[in-house]
Amino acid sequence: MTTAATAALASELSPEAQLERIAAIGYPTKRDEAWRYAPHATLHQLSFGPSGAVDTDVLSEIDDQIPALDGPRIVVVNGVVDEARSDVTALPEGVDLSTPGHRVGGVADRLAVHPDSAVELAADAFVADAFVALNVAFGGDGVGIHVAPGRHLDAPIHIVMVSTSAGTHNTSCSKLAIQIDAGSSVTIVETKLGAGTEFSGGNTRTTISMGDNATLDHIVVQDVPSNQVHLSRTEVTQGAGSELRARLFNLGATYSRLQYDVHLAGEGARADLSGLYFGRGDQTLDQQINVIHAAENCTSRQAFRGVLDDESTGVFNGAIEVRPGANGTDAEQSNDNLLLSNRAEANTQPRLEILADDVACKHGATVGQLDDEAMYYLRTRGIAADEARRLLINGFADQAVHDVGIEALRTWIAQRLGHDDE
Repeated sequence: MTTAATAALASELSPEAQLERIAAIGYPTKRDEAWRYAPHATLHQLSFGPSGAVDTDVLSEIDDQIPALDGPRIVVVNGVVDEARSDVTALPEGVDLSTPGHRVGGVADRLAVHPDSAVELAADAFVADAFVALNVAFGGDGVGIHVAPGRHLDAPIHIVMVSTSAGTHNTSCSKLAIQIDAGSSVTIVETKLGAGTEFSGGNTRTTISMGDNATLDHIVVQDVPSNQVHLSRTEVTQGAGSELRARLFNLGATYSRLQYDVHLAGEGARADLSGLYFGRGDQTLDQQINVIHAAENCTSRQAFRGVLDDESTGVFNGAIEVRPGANGTDAEQSNDNLLLSNRAEANTQPRLEILADDVACKHGATVGQLDDEAMYYLRTRGIAADEARRLLINGFADQAVHDVGIEALRTWIAQRLGHDDE
């Protein structure tokens, strides 16, 4: 990258440039289909700015919340790495971790030391909406993970992102960039937590680049407290023959938006996405899933389940886009919702856009209540009504939980859902 191009990119990524973009494009409204069910009055209460100091007493709340997993752990609080709570002593050979404390500050310096980061920086420059622009403006350098070619990691890499109100701004921004080189396989867990009792928010963005024949198991668990808003965006680009298995759990927050975009850019790439959202109270849990088939003979699967109780609202807006020339596409999508209350609401919008020949695509969605026949069957065998209801709910939700290959994390999620018998 030339000096002039570097300077132009640095200018484009500056907070001043991002704020100008926001002024030009404005914040999303209910007229934007992807933001139709968001609580816009609540979103307008979020305030953004550089990370401020965090009360250590508030942070102590999260120590018992973090799942205990094998492997390295990086804890990021309001966009800043918490070295005391992080543990990278088990970082495997061939894995490079870069954090703001180990990176040089400016764009030009970063490119001089890490030439490959031009891809990451260019991804930063892509702004889809005002909240992405705010993340670029105030997310700092973030955390970078680079897995060298041909590496096979046995233990997961655990990224814990914590948001809490600090300073004059109630919303923090965090960034994570992951590059997995050709032929490598890795498991990465992102756990999103929160601390404090004041209204606050977190705005996280993860960009993932997968080389040819790379394999990634990506598990995302969002469980921030009910006084917080959580905005999460993940962008994955896959090379030829690569395989992504993503498991997404949207559990906490008063409003949580989980956006997951996959670009199948190389021939024969495969993406398997599934997840669970479990709403209580007056939560709104929003899933925005987009898979783009841009190359031949790619395969994608989407399978998401929602359990909604009380006055909660679930949103699933899932898209499969098959671009011209992406012949041989095989894509499926399903969204099933279980309503536990007549006040709960499920909004499901599966979408297909096919611009290629010789493709196999299908999608479906269901919204229903507990099966009366199944309840009757359990009751006739001496099972109390509350216990029968619990068993049926668990059976519906656990199909997503059982897909998690890490026993300690699977148990942690099950306990969070109240499934003590996991």
